[in-house]
Amino acid sequence: MSLEARLEKLESEMHVLNAKDEIWRMITRYARAVDEEIDDELSAIFTEDVVSQTIPWSQGQATGKDHAVKAFKSYQRRFVNRKRFIVNEQIDITGPDTATAWANWLTLHANDGASYAGWGCYDWEFACVDGLWLISKMIITVDCMTTLDKGWGDAATLVAQYPEKRAR
Repeated sequence: MSLEARLEKLESEMHVLNAKDEIWRMITRYARAVDEEIDDELSAIFTEDVVSQTIPWSQGQATGKDHAVKAFKSYQRRFVNRKRFIVNEQIDITGPDTATAWANWLTLHANDGASYAGWGCYDWEFACVDGLWLISKMIITVDCMTTLDKGWGDAATLVAQYPEKRAR
C-alpha cells in the first residue's frame, strides 16, 4: 500500500473515531441536560426537525425541536431526583454527516414521594450540522417503569428463572 493510500486510510479512520467520540459526548450531554435541567444544553442538542417518540406512551412520532424540548420539560416537572445511566452504546457512522446509535438506559427518579425505576433502550439518528453532531431522531422504548411498592427490586417477578440444565 502506498504512503498516500495509507495516509488516506488513516485520515478516514480518524474521522470515524472522532465522530464516534463526539456522538458519545452528545449522548452524555443529553443525559446531564435532562437530569440537571440544563435548558440551553437540552435545546442545543437537537436538530430543528428532530423526530421523537416514547414507546409506548407517545401517540406516534412528533417532529420539531420545540416538541422534543417540551416533552422533556414535562418529564422534568413530573419526576424529581432524576439520574439516568446509559450503557452498551453502539455507534455507527453511516455517512460523512450521519450516524445511528443504540443504547440501553436505566433511570431512577421520584414522583410525589414514590421511588421509580425504569429501563429500556434508545434508538438514535444523528446529523452533523455546521461541524456539530446533533440528535435528528430519538426513539425511547420503555421496557419497564415501576415503583418500589410494585416490586421493581424483586427480580423473581421481573426475570424468569434460568432454565435448568437438561440431562443428556
